[in-house]
Amino acid sequence: MGMNIIKIEPTKVTPGVLFLEGHLEIKGRSIPQDASEFYRPLEEWVTEYIALTDVRTRVAFTFDFINTASTKWVYAIIKKLALYNDVHNKVSIEWFYERGDDDLYELGQIIHSFIDCPVIFYETEQS
Repeated sequence: MGMNIIKIEPTKVTPGVLFLEGHLEIKGRSIPQDASEFYRPLEEWVTEYIALTDVRTRVAFTFDFINTASTKWVYAIIKKLALYNDVHNKVSIEWFYERGDDDLYELGQIIHSFIDCPVIFYETEQS
């Protein structure tokens, strides 16, 4: 496909990111000073990705904490993924949340309610 791989190591305020063909993952704490600066390149990559490929793709979101500004960008990314060709058969969105983190679980449910894209929820043990 020829798309660049995005790999970003996590920091105290930004999640780790790994975007490559067939696998998109955002994991960690998302409270960046400027969410647009962090997430805009990711959204642009996803826009290009859905235009250039149609491989089966696993998408995993695992947040320890996510602020409102980051949530808007994550929603924008998922909304783009919902445009993927044959999304119900080709895209698997996985939303991980720690047991007892009702806020993060509900956030995933709210995002899911606004898009026509399959989302699987996984409850994990606290780390």
